[in-house]
Amino acid sequence: MFASFLITLREGLEAALIVGIVLGVLRKLERPERGRTVWLGVGAAVLVSVAAGLALQALGVAFEGQGEQIFEGLAMLLAACVLTWMIFWMQRQGRAVQAELEYDVRRAVTVGSGWALFGLAFVAVVREGIETALFLTAAAFGATPAQTLAGSALDLIVTIVLG
Repeated sequence: MFASFLITLREGLEAALIVGIVLGVLRKLERPERGRTVWLGVGAAVLVSVAAGLALQALGVAFEGQGEQIFEGLAMLLAACVLTWMIFWMQRQGRAVQAELEYDVRRAVTVGSGWALFGLAFVAVVREGIETALFLTAAAFGATPAQTLAGSALDLIVTIVLG
């Protein structure tokens, strides 16, 4: 339960930070009405992320015996690779992320494309959602499904409050 709580907290706060930056830039540009488009992108990303999580879970349940062990090992290895890659990527790009995000929002508002804002929010949140699904799949091998779900659900409440 604690592992799923921490995983969901980290990824949820990262997504909330990105959405907060986008909405903040819209407010600075005096275009807060465009926030609805951002929230539609967030909602679509959440749906895709949940679907990915359910698909990974269904795939894991489909295996038995040695196939199940191989799936678990691959899921854990992939989660470790993604996490390692993200650490190195953030080390190189972390400081520039906010500036790039602000530039992208300004450009989307200037061009007037609602799809650009939708896509920006969607891609940012779906990336975190897919990472969460992958990490939770790996974490679920060390806990019961109820513990994994309870930790994630509890954290969603915490993340919404903090975000």
